Amino acid sequence: MSLLQFKLITPERIVFEKKVSQVTLPTMDGEISILPSHIPLVAELVPGVAMLREHNHSEDVAVSGGFIQVDKEGNVTVLADTAERGEDLNLRDIEEAKARAEQVMRESARGNDEAFARAAAELERELARYRVARKYKAVKSQRSQEPLPDSELTDDTGPV
Repeated sequence: MSLLQFKLITPERIVFEKKVSQVTLPTMDGEISILPSHIPLVAELVPGVAMLREHNHSEDVAVSGGFIQVDKEGNVTVLADTAERGEDLNLRDIEEAKARAEQVMRESARGNDEAFARAAAELERELARYRVARKYKAVKSQRSQEPLPDSELTDDTGPV
């Protein structure tokens, strides 16, 4: 089976460097899935969830802006502003950050376009972090048979 050499880098550290069978990444034009033998590509990374697959195992990572490069040898390099694994995320902190971003959006909706845009970008980032944290907690909960607590966090499509 052919694999991709995947590397996810932030300014602080290398988050992942391993072989994967597939990676799905959020871009300006929507999500793209990269498989072995993908054509060379350079794309802009947007806030969202990066999904890594290795055979029967998968992991989601919350990412924010940056760039994606796929070279002709099948190496995938992602340079992300931030990247966080589910095990590193705290739901309470994310919910507080989401509430702060929503408050700034409400306060700047009629006047300060720059503040509104920054808050909207922060909200998008927090929603991606929330999705990754919830999925990680759900998988962990299934393994231990502990119920997952309800939450009131939603995005424009409903509960996240």
